[in-house]
Amino acid sequence: MTEYDPQSIPQAWGTYDDAERLRRWAFLRKTPAERLAWMVEMLEIAYATGARQPRQPIGTPTDR
Repeated sequence: MTEYDPQSIPQAWGTYDDAERLRRWAFLRKTPAERLAWMVEMLEIAYATGARQPRQPIGTPTDR
């Protein structure tokens, strides 16, 4: 894998290494608060579409 340069935008196509550099570059451009907000939004979408069921606290009866 070639060296990562945070100042240059990596290619959006090419090898697996190019994709990995792009993933790391995009990740590092976001703040922790932005990453958390994205994760919460993705979980809400997953719950709304039924792709994921919310976790239940221990001892809570389930509706299954």
